[in-house]
Amino acid sequence: MFGFVTAASELLSQQNTLRYRAWYCGLCRSLGEVCGQSCRLLLNYDMAFLAMLLSSVHRLEEASGEYSCAAHPLKKHLEIRTAASDYAADMNVILGYYKLLDDWHDDRNPAAFAAASAFAPKCRELERKYPRQAQAIAACLENLSELEQDGECNPDLPANCFGRLMGELFVMREGDESEQELRAFGRTLGRFIYVMDAATDLESDLRHERYNCLAGYDSEGIYQILQIMGGDFMRCYQRLDVTADKEIADNILTAGVWQKYAAKKNKQSKKEKENDNGKKPV
Repeated sequence: MFGFVTAASELLSQQNTLRYRAWYCGLCRSLGEVCGQSCRLLLNYDMAFLAMLLSSVHRLEEASGEYSCAAHPLKKHLEIRTAASDYAADMNVILGYYKLLDDWHDDRNPAAFAAASAFAPKCRELERKYPRQAQAIAACLENLSELEQDGECNPDLPANCFGRLMGELFVMREGDESEQELRAFGRTLGRFIYVMDAATDLESDLRHERYNCLAGYDSEGIYQILQIMGGDFMRCYQRLDVTADKEIADNILTAGVWQKYAAKKNKQSKKEKENDNGKKPV
């Protein structure tokens, strides 16, 4: 499910682009320091958003500076870190581990199996550190697997399952005054992400005879479902007290999360146009 909660970078100001990259680089440093250098391979922008949002909602103190790294040894770049960066790094490892297992189960990819085996000890350690989140991830993914194996055709059921998983990830501090709002936001965003992932993979899944909860829906029906779910998570987002980096968060949630879907639709429209142009006149 990675790769959807990212910014539409062309719509960001230069200042916000630098801030956004700084959160990503800060997460990378947290992964290396807190989880081990190899865990940097699991780095993704989705978890950078988690770190940025939680830092804003909880008003966490930032540590920033310019650093060079192994990937960019000749050029220093800005990094921003908070306590939420370390938390997001831990969640990144757990989700990355299960993503690799999913790749192995779906495609029997030996590289994914080898990587999952390498990350397994660290994942077990983090599951003991975060029992609530770990139990939610394991239970929801097991339930999700059962629904997919049964060929569940109601997209609400698997979407709700993934939504419960995401809801627990967004609660870093139990008992905090923002706990329920963050859980609701994570839950509704997770529902949207699951269906968005299904929408972008639909053509490929049908071609390879893989499960997809949207197999019985046409393009207009899919778009309507996404619009409804998008409205749900935006209403929950607007109830959060987001101040720092709000323009970046707004960009991600109003434009960024739609990028893959828009690219897919544009590609399909172009293909259909080419097919129409190639038809011989009767």
